[in-house]
Amino acid sequence: MVQKLSKKDIAFMQQLPVCRLATASEECEPIVRPVWSVFDGLNIYIASDPDTPKLEQIEANPEVSLVFDDYDKNNWSTIKGIRVQGEASIMWNGKEYRYAHDLLKEKYPEYQSEAGGWKEGDIPIIKITATSFTKWESGKWTK
Repeated sequence: MVQKLSKKDIAFMQQLPVCRLATASEECEPIVRPVWSVFDGLNIYIASDPDTPKLEQIEANPEVSLVFDDYDKNNWSTIKGIRVQGEASIMWNGKEYRYAHDLLKEKYPEYQSEAGGWKEGDIPIIKITATSFTKWESGKWTK
C-alpha cells in the first residue's frame, strides 16, 4: 500500500514548478531530466514532446522515479524532498487526458499561449501513478 501524503506534502509537490524524472534506457542506464508536472493529490501528469527518448523508455519500462525537492541556499535546515516511485503510462486523448491538460494549463500559463498550447492528440501526457513515497526533511528520511 502506498504511504499517505499529508496535506502539507501534497501542497509542497503542487507548488514546485520543476521536478526530476528518472527513466532507464534499454541498456538499463538511468536518465534523469527536469520536467514540469502537476499533481492532483493522486496522479502526476507531465506533458512531453512527441518522439522523445523518455517516451520510448517508458514504453519499454514503465517503472519511473521522480524527485520533488527544495531548499533555501542560505538555510540548509529547510531542505525537504519527496521521492516518488511509480508506474508511468502515456496518454494521447480521452477524458483523463483533457483533465490533465486543463491542470497543466492552469499551473503553467505558457501552455495557454498560442506558441505553447496544443490540441488533444498533438502532445502526449505522461501519467504517473505512485507505488511508493520516500520523504526527507532537514536530513531525516521517512518511508
